[in-house]
Amino acid sequence: MPYLAAFFLSACLWILAELSVFGLVAGAIGLAGAIFLTLLFSLLGLVLLRRLGGQARSLLRAAFENPNHILRLSPVALRSGALAALGATLLVIPGFLSDCVGLALLLPAWRHQEMAPTPRDPHVIDLTPQDWHRVDRPDPR
Repeated sequence: MPYLAAFFLSACLWILAELSVFGLVAGAIGLAGAIFLTLLFSLLGLVLLRRLGGQARSLLRAAFENPNHILRLSPVALRSGALAALGATLLVIPGFLSDCVGLALLLPAWRHQEMAPTPRDPHVIDLTPQDWHRVDRPDPR
C-alpha cells in the first residue's frame, strides 16, 4: 500500500509541476502559443513513435522471413531503442516537463552511453575491439 500512495503522490506532484510550467510558458508566449507548442510536440512524438514502430516491424519481418538468419541485438542497441521509444512517448503526453525529458532521451549522447564497469586495476585500460588493432613487430635480427 505505501507504494501506491507514493506513486499517487508523485503523480500529483508531477501534474502540479506540469501545470505550473504551462502557466509560466503561457505567460511568456501567450496561451495560443503554449497550446500550439504542446500540440506540435505531441505531433512530433507521434511521428517518432510511428518511425520507431516501422523500424521494429521491418526488423521482425526480416527475422521471420529468414529463420536461418540470426538476429543479434546488443544490449546497448536495445536500451537505446527503448529510451528512444520512452522519449517519443513522453513527447506525446501533453506538458512541457515531459517534453523536456522526452527530448533529452531522444538525444544520441544520452541513449548511446555504455554502462561499462570500472576496471579493478587503475593502471589497466579496457579497450573494445574497435579501439585497437594488432601491430606486427619487425624481425629483431
